[in-house]
Amino acid sequence: MGTPRTDLLLGLVQLNILRALIANIDVLGLSAAEMHDDALSPFSTAGTWHSSHDTTQLPASLVPTSLQRTIPHHPWLDLIPCPAMRNNLIRVADSLDETELCHDLCSYQSAADGLSGVIVWRDPWDPKGWEVTRTFLHRWGWVLKDCWDLFQSTNYWRKRRGEPQLSRTAWYLASEGIWLQ
Repeated sequence: MGTPRTDLLLGLVQLNILRALIANIDVLGLSAAEMHDDALSPFSTAGTWHSSHDTTQLPASLVPTSLQRTIPHHPWLDLIPCPAMRNNLIRVADSLDETELCHDLCSYQSAADGLSGVIVWRDPWDPKGWEVTRTFLHRWGWVLKDCWDLFQSTNYWRKRRGEPQLSRTAWYLASEGIWLQ
């Protein structure tokens, strides 16, 4: 058996993040139709609330924050199982390049560039199953401010592969917009 091909790994990572987001649509009681470009989250006061959106049955990681309930935003932000990350994105939603973020989140780049997004290893609603790549941390560190659950899960998965763990200082500085090599 030969060496695993990185171009196949990249496709698997992309498939897993898309699978995770689609699964979280279902967990939240949403539908693909509610994800159109002009959609508003049903959890915000501006959204269309349906009785099927019972937040008491949601995993803790997907329960809407007070910011999600008060600030209109696109429902794709509700799919991320890290409340602090959702809040960080909602705060800057008007100036956010969602296409660029989506491409980086889903690792849409060439295999030669390496993995750039988020890797999902477990149930999509479980933040312990999400790993942030160094490239994503470098480009989008500010999004990860106060996301210490993702820091811990990232290091857990890196350690399992025998890769060096990210330091708490590097994570903090990246979340403040400072990148150390």
